[in-house]
Amino acid sequence: MATRVDLPADIAAALNGVPEARARFEAMPADRQAQWVEWIDSTSGRTRAARIDEAVRRLVPAGGGTAATEEIVEPAAPPPERNWWIWLLLLLLVVIGGLLAWFFLSRGTSKTTVPNVVGMQETAATQRLQAKHLKALPNTAASLRPVGVVFAQRPGAGAQVKKGQTVAISVSSGPARIAVPNVTSLPLKQAQQRLGTAGLKWSVKRVASTRPKGVVTDQTPLAGVTAVKGTTVVLSVSNGLKPVVVPSLVGQTQGAAVSQLTKLGLKPQLQNVSSSQPAGLVVAQKPPAGKEVDKGSAVVLNVSRGTGGGTTTVQTTTTTTTTTTTTAATGTPSATAVRVPTVRSLAVTAGLRRLNTAGFSPVVRYVNSSQPAGRIVAQSPSGGTARRGSRIRVSVSNGPNPAGATTVPNVVGEDQAAAATALRQAGFKVLVLFRKTTDSSKDGMVLDEQPVAGSSIPRGSYVAIFVGRTG
Repeated sequence: MATRVDLPADIAAALNGVPEARARFEAMPADRQAQWVEWIDSTSGRTRAARIDEAVRRLVPAGGGTAATEEIVEPAAPPPERNWWIWLLLLLLVVIGGLLAWFFLSRGTSKTTVPNVVGMQETAATQRLQAKHLKALPNTAASLRPVGVVFAQRPGAGAQVKKGQTVAISVSSGPARIAVPNVTSLPLKQAQQRLGTAGLKWSVKRVASTRPKGVVTDQTPLAGVTAVKGTTVVLSVSNGLKPVVVPSLVGQTQGAAVSQLTKLGLKPQLQNVSSSQPAGLVVAQKPPAGKEVDKGSAVVLNVSRGTGGGTTTVQTTTTTTTTTTTTAATGTPSATAVRVPTVRSLAVTAGLRRLNTAGFSPVVRYVNSSQPAGRIVAQSPSGGTARRGSRIRVSVSNGPNPAGATTVPNVVGEDQAAAATALRQAGFKVLVLFRKTTDSSKDGMVLDEQPVAGSSIPRGSYVAIFVGRTG
C-alpha cells in the first residue's frame, strides 16, 4: 500500500509488524505523518528504537482494533519534545553565577592590605595598622635599630589579610648587651675563642710580666661588665719578659738618674725645664716611680735648668698631694673675682665641667639622697662671685639604692692612662678634666682627684681626675 511519506526501513518494518498501527498511520494526513517521521529521525540508537516502539504503541487503536463499530477519532500526533532539562540547566547556571558574584564582592570588602611599618616608632606603627583595621602585637627584642623603632613585622608589607587580624611587630630595645667573660690567666688563643663566641672583638697589647709568655694578664673592660656586642676587649698579654720597676729618680742628679736607668735596661729621655731647683737635678719623671714597664722602655726625666723664667714651679713626686700651679705670665691675677656658676640639679659630670671651665676647683662629696644617683643636690657657695681658683664644694647624691661602698685609690701624680685604668679596676667611672699648668713636668699628669683618695663612695660612682696641660 502506497503512503504519502517515504518511510525509513526501520519505521516501515515496525508498522508492518502491527497492521492496526500501519492502517492508522496511513489514514493520517501527510503533514501528520511527516511529524511522526521527524520526531523519530531526531534521535538515533536506543532512543530511536524506543521512539519507534512508542509510535507503534500510540498508533494502535484502543481495544486492539476489535470494536464492533468504527469510531472516528483525531489522528494521533507524536509526543512533544522533552526539553525541560535545558531550562533546568540554565536556571542552575544563573544560581551559580549569583553565588559567585556574591562571594567575590563580599570577599573584597573584608580584606585589607598590610602596610609597611618597619623603621617607624612603635606608636606611629600601631596607629598606621589601626587605620587599616588591623591590630598590633608588639614584641621587644635587641636590634641595631634605635630604641622604640620597629625592625620587623609579620605578615609582611603588601600581604592581603582579613580585617581585624593581628600583625606582630618587633620593637628594638637597642643593641644586645652581654657580660664580658673572664679571660685573664688564659692562653691568648683560648681567650680569643671565648671572646669571639660571646660576640666580642679583641686587641692585643704585649706587656712585660712574670706570667708565662702568651698568657692574658689583664683585660679591659673587666670581666662581668656588660657591653654591646662587637665591643673590643683590650687584652694585656705577657711577652715572657720580667718587667722592670721604675725607680724613684726625683731629686737625684742627672748623671745618677741616667746611670741607674741604664743599669736597669731602661732608656732615659732628658728634657730641660725651668725650675727653682738647682741646675742638673731631676724635678719630675714619667712613668712615676713604682710602675712596672717593659725592659727597654723610655723614662722621661725633667731636669732643672736652674733658672725660674718668671714661673713658680712646685716639685712633683709619686706621693704628691693636690698641687696647684700659678702662672704669672698669663696676665690674669689669681685674685680676679668671677661669677660662680649654678650647678645644683645638674649631673655631676656636667656640673664639674662647668666649674672647671669657669676656673674653679670643685670639691666633691657623695651624700645620701632620694635624688637620682650622680645628681648634684647642693653647692657652696651657691652663687655670687669668687676668686678664680677658689674651691666650690658640691654634694652629689648616692641615689635611692646605692651600690656597696668602695675606697677611692690615690692616683695623683700618675699619668692619665694609668690613673684611669686604676680607677676603673676599682669599680669607678672616670671623668677627665684638664687644668692648665706652666710646669711641663706635669703635662699629662694627674694634679688632683675628686673625691679625694681614701673617700668611701658607692661602686660605679664618678671620680674626676684633673690632668695637667701646658698647651
